[in-house]
Amino acid sequence: MFQGGYMGKLLRVNLSTRQSFIETIEPEEFRLFLGARGLGALWYWREIGPEIKPLDAENKLFFFTGPMTGMPLVSTTKFELTTKGPETGRYLCSNSSGNFGPRLREAGFDGLIIEGVSERWTAIVIENDAVQFVDDEGWQGLSPMQARGKLLSQVPERKTKWATMSIGPAAENRVAFSSIFVDDGRAFGRGGGGAVMASKKVKAFAVRGDQQVPVADANKCKEIANNARTDLKTSRAKHRQLGTAQLVEIINELGCMPTRNFQTSWDAPDKVQGVYAQTLRDKYYVRNYACYRCSVACGQVGAVKEGEFAGATARPEYESIGLLGPSCGITDMAAVIAANELCDNLGMDTMTAGNLVAMVMELFERELVTAKENEGLEVRFGDSRALLEMLKLIAQRRGLGAIVADGAKGIIQARPEWKPFILHSKGMTFAAYDPRGFHGMGLAYATSARGACHNVGGYTVSEELLGTKYDRYAVEGKGKLVKTVQDNRAYIDSLGLCTVVRSAYKFSTSPTPETLLAITGYDFAPHLMTIGERISNLERMILVREGVRRSDDDLPPRMKEAIPDGPTAGHLISDQMLSVMLDEYYAVRGWDDQGMPRTETLEKLELTRVLETA
Repeated sequence: MFQGGYMGKLLRVNLSTRQSFIETIEPEEFRLFLGARGLGALWYWREIGPEIKPLDAENKLFFFTGPMTGMPLVSTTKFELTTKGPETGRYLCSNSSGNFGPRLREAGFDGLIIEGVSERWTAIVIENDAVQFVDDEGWQGLSPMQARGKLLSQVPERKTKWATMSIGPAAENRVAFSSIFVDDGRAFGRGGGGAVMASKKVKAFAVRGDQQVPVADANKCKEIANNARTDLKTSRAKHRQLGTAQLVEIINELGCMPTRNFQTSWDAPDKVQGVYAQTLRDKYYVRNYACYRCSVACGQVGAVKEGEFAGATARPEYESIGLLGPSCGITDMAAVIAANELCDNLGMDTMTAGNLVAMVMELFERELVTAKENEGLEVRFGDSRALLEMLKLIAQRRGLGAIVADGAKGIIQARPEWKPFILHSKGMTFAAYDPRGFHGMGLAYATSARGACHNVGGYTVSEELLGTKYDRYAVEGKGKLVKTVQDNRAYIDSLGLCTVVRSAYKFSTSPTPETLLAITGYDFAPHLMTIGERISNLERMILVREGVRRSDDDLPPRMKEAIPDGPTAGHLISDQMLSVMLDEYYAVRGWDDQGMPRTETLEKLELTRVLETA
């Protein structure tokens, strides 16, 4: 069926027995699920029952690549993590760039499964089909980059460079939103994959190999790569110049910037310009950062040269800026860079960390908590030093950080009176967009397979805010819109390709065939949106099995409050508005009124037999 694009094998490592096994991935599984996110959902369905808890020994880490991962094309960097995540207590899929996915393919595998628990703290080294364990109690307490450096110092030098994954001290302390870092700064950021890895006593991985992934038509791939580079030089010029931080000014002006824990969605430009992309470029820029085979290099490395935070260095993306910045009442890029760097060193997701520190700030402002409960530390909006100190308390589980470290769901269990101040859906906190300013994003947050998420949930910014086709305040038509962007993103995440460059390959809702034909020799194009829909439905069946129903497709209380000021003043998302959107969404998906896929929908998507395998 396939002339290229796949190795056809996965590596399973059992930490309890210290054995590894090579298993076959069937061509039919690639046909149905493409790769990466799709395969991760499939293996999760087969092996992770609803009774398994995130930190149980029975939980597993599934890493899968896609047919484009590591291919000789532009930005073929992505691979997927699937596990049961501590932040939500449910299914988690997470997407990362870096070199690990391509190097795993060079080792001969499309996937890696980690199961069991090591008796000792260890690191795992994979070289082709050989697996070694590097035991060392000294792994504990290291930052992700320190662990990476230590592991690289202990592996043999090779012409083909090693790629790594590693975790920090927050993961060791089981912070529910601790991350797994890939190479020197990319990450599986959301959901708590780092805590799962730590629960297995694995501090780091290294991988390399000397195999080549077969390609159906190498000459055509070269032509496609050249065309993509030419396209991206123009179409993504602003990404290279300003990175994703370019959105800060735009989203604030449109009245959708989370400000002071989403109490409002806008602040005066003369304040917010302190965290604009141009400010980052003019005052802090050091260099661009590029992922594997990427010609865009949208990463903006910023360094603070003077002042209180001198010496801090980070690559702040839009989401980190919005949630560590304005949502915490902070409009100083130096402070944002310092907070971002600290999250990286501790090994925590910047998005959830920013959200929950903003919550703590509001609790202090409302006099619902005191410094006495927080080791003497007051945490208020606009206080940059308090932001950094609070991040440390969370990672170390001290003061109020002992509660906050358990994420939204854990906080609500421990302190239910704080629920009105937590911006989340299904336990995952919001991205840096206030959906009261564009209602399709509210539906995306509510229905996302991994909890509130602008990626998996469906990135409606382009259609609702930057385009002219949709009324951003309408509720009609948003069900169809969100379904479409979710299914599109599901197949993109399964390709092994960065979403920033997908337009250069014409991977839209009406994809063209040439790229995957050149890679695999198989015409996936007519089936890609159906594959995305199949993945979305499999993920929903996983959530249904884990107890999710319509009542869980919800938004927090603050979304039902009108925005008090700014360009979107007066707007909200009421229960009735969300209900209208959910009704339409369920209908276009072929789900019943509780959000469960109908039998005929599963049959149409060839999922019936798949679901019988668990």
